Amino acid sequence: MSLPHVLLGLLSEQARTGYDLERAIREDLDHVWRAEFSQIYPALARLRRAGHVHLKVLGPRGGPRRNLYRVTAAGRRELRSWLAVPLSPQGKDPLLTRVAFLDVLPSEQRRAALLTLERSLGEELRQLRSSPAPAGFRVQARRGAIDRLEAGRRWLQALAHEAASPAAIPAKKK
Repeated sequence: MSLPHVLLGLLSEQARTGYDLERAIREDLDHVWRAEFSQIYPALARLRRAGHVHLKVLGPRGGPRRNLYRVTAAGRRELRSWLAVPLSPQGKDPLLTRVAFLDVLPSEQRRAALLTLERSLGEELRQLRSSPAPAGFRVQARRGAIDRLEAGRRWLQALAHEAASPAAIPAKKK
């Protein structure tokens, strides 16, 4: 997934400022996508150059200049095209990457590392469940994120149980 497509999706609902986009990502999509202002504004500039968004400068009446972005017809076509393309594996999963390198820890520390990872998923689950429900299909994305986190916790618990037994997980070959 790319940030420009996330921005196009949010802008397809309504015109927004960069601040509004950051807030929408943080409040509605934090469980599936994160972005900072330092990423959002360059992506908006690229979308503008591509003709996918239109910029309207709102006057400085009583405050600083604000840039309002709205999606163009070309931007809507790009978003629809992106939604229709089959998903390809990202290959970037921080949890699985950490697990892949647990061999570097002494065997007695692996279980603790797995349980720490499991607790972090549990905390993310608690935060996700306590935040306000989003609208539309975002609620389905949240449900998918919850299911994925719960499955990850179960998997990490099982690995931690196996790690308690030295013979359960093969040692790294030298």
